[in-house]
Amino acid sequence: MRTYATLADVNGSPWRLGLSAEAAEDLIALASADVERLTMTAVYEVDTDGLPTDPVVRAALRDATCATVAWLDETGDTSGAAARYNSLSLGSFSVSGGGVGSGTNTDAAASLVAPRAITILQNAGLIGRAPRTP
Repeated sequence: MRTYATLADVNGSPWRLGLSAEAAEDLIALASADVERLTMTAVYEVDTDGLPTDPVVRAALRDATCATVAWLDETGDTSGAAARYNSLSLGSFSVSGGGVGSGTNTDAAASLVAPRAITILQNAGLIGRAPRTP
């Protein structure tokens, strides 16, 4: 599996998450998979490992992954379950809000990715428009 960020990336500026290697490993893998899903129709040159050769594209994928790691760390919702329900309780922890179909979130999968990651990918031309030839 490709990962688009490293521990140094998520703990560096501007993210400064301070995650341990153990805590970050799973979040980076989940975030990279979500970023890859979002950019599956994007067209760009890759190296033999499937990573972008263009430094601008590489930076966008890295930053979107870091933003998603921060989002997953902050929300604690690595499964997307909170987006599927109007309320969720685990022991003394309780969350309420719009779930799918409530008019506030019509795509549960979108909640797994930070809004900032969407902006980063859109600004880089990797989502939100037709694929372009490199």
